[in-house]
Amino acid sequence: MAVDYDQLKLFVREAMFTGGGINEPSAPEGVPHRMPSADNADKMQNQGDPKANKLYAVALTAREATEKLVEALDDPLYDDAYEYAFKASSSLRKVLNSIEEMGAAPMPDQRVVAPPVRNQKYSGTGGYLPMTYSGGETLEEGEK
Repeated sequence: MAVDYDQLKLFVREAMFTGGGINEPSAPEGVPHRMPSADNADKMQNQGDPKANKLYAVALTAREATEKLVEALDDPLYDDAYEYAFKASSSLRKVLNSIEEMGAAPMPDQRVVAPPVRNQKYSGTGGYLPMTYSGGETLEEGEK
């Protein structure tokens, strides 16, 4: 038996776009597909210590300026200056994490460094357990 592919395409289109097919909207007219979430009492921008948040913003600006300096010094002629600027950028990362430990709550767009160890999912601290493949045995401090 021969298959008429043009007629088959027509049947598929008709099934998809008419009478509640897979491409027909299932929601009532005028209702948006995505509804806004509930208005929480603690908005993200209102969390954390206000003074610590301001200090975090200042440190973030300094970190961004240091990163620009590191990029500008990326020339073998400026090796010493590049090394010091790179170390300054690393120190500012520690400053950002320290200010966060003091009570700052950075916004998601302000998160430019890895969170502190206690907030990392697989760091082995906090509420998460480390996963090992050695039957639960981990290396002792001297065996690393």
